[in-house]
Amino acid sequence: MTATSIEKMKRILVVDDEEDMLWMLQRKLNKNMTDVEILAARSGEEALEVLATTKVDLVITDINMPGINGLDLLIQIKALYPHTGVMIMTAYPSSVYKDKAMTNGGLRFIEKPFDIHELREQVQEVLSRNEQFRGVVDGIELLDIVQFNGLSKSTSVLRVKTGEIEGMIFFKDGAVIHAMCEHETGEEAFYKIIAFQGGTIENMRGVESPMVSIRKNIDALLIEGAARTDKSNFASDSGKQEINPKPNAQRHNRIFEESPVNIQAIAEKTIPSEEKKMNKIEEILSEFTNIEGVHTACLVGRDGFLLNHIARQNVDPEMVGAIASSGFGSAYSMGDQLGQGDLTMTMIEYENGPVMFAPVGAEAFLVIIADKETNLGWVRLSIKKNSKTIALNVSL
Repeated sequence: MTATSIEKMKRILVVDDEEDMLWMLQRKLNKNMTDVEILAARSGEEALEVLATTKVDLVITDINMPGINGLDLLIQIKALYPHTGVMIMTAYPSSVYKDKAMTNGGLRFIEKPFDIHELREQVQEVLSRNEQFRGVVDGIELLDIVQFNGLSKSTSVLRVKTGEIEGMIFFKDGAVIHAMCEHETGEEAFYKIIAFQGGTIENMRGVESPMVSIRKNIDALLIEGAARTDKSNFASDSGKQEINPKPNAQRHNRIFEESPVNIQAIAEKTIPSEEKKMNKIEEILSEFTNIEGVHTACLVGRDGFLLNHIARQNVDPEMVGAIASSGFGSAYSMGDQLGQGDLTMTMIEYENGPVMFAPVGAEAFLVIIADKETNLGWVRLSIKKNSKTIALNVSL
């Protein structure tokens, strides 16, 4: 490799305490990207050690880790390495940004489990545009930081300072419970803080709030905060000849207009209940088939009847349901006879790849068929995440 090619090499640092995740991203993420090197760290502490000695273009980090979590790492990267892009991974879906890989400047996040192809596209876009994580906090960026603190389920205080004004937002297990800014407390203080234009952030973990002054959930606070910021931006521009909404304001409007409350209200009026259940199940099954290597996902009743499926063209899903029912029943019976308790998951490995079975509630089970290179830990994570939702929609 020449000196010129080394200079052009981009480096991505993946940070996650899950071995399966690191293995998959190290092995798969830079497929067909010859100019991209993947580095790995198993903790926030290890990531900072890598960043101290190596120029990194993009950090992809899990939000919920022991020790230095994703939010703490994000803040330290902002302060120490402002030219490094950041992408946050989270297994805790946000109802405000649900099923979207959102972007703001050089700060992005994506929900686990995700399609590796989609992640590659996101990464290539970041690297090609040479995006950077901006070194100041303004508008929606601070809303993002608040959101990530909620996703990390932490007990902490976020101290934000702009000019001579300082505000503090207190979290308990990820919920916003108190805020203070000048003479204000509670929700009004929270909205005042997130309207700061520029400033510095410090996240102090393990700090308990002196009181509870906020009981509204975090998504409602974020939507209200975004709406107030929009109104403020509109008012400040109203005296101008031309009104050009700021990009952040446009994004705020989109989030507010697409909030889950509004979508759910419309859906309940227009989509029959049974159809909504089936749509939800299909959405979850497609999440499995978006995992690289998984080509068939079937939901089968305990009686062997196929309830729903997404399958490769040469796979007969009805046959899969009938055969799998027998295998599932045998595995369930074996655990009972051996005193091992209820079946949670079983897998049979074949020459061309594994077949996985997992019960979902008392009425059905999942059948996942994959190629031999599939990351099985990724499949397990998806099963764990979605089993209760599938069971609920099957039993309703």
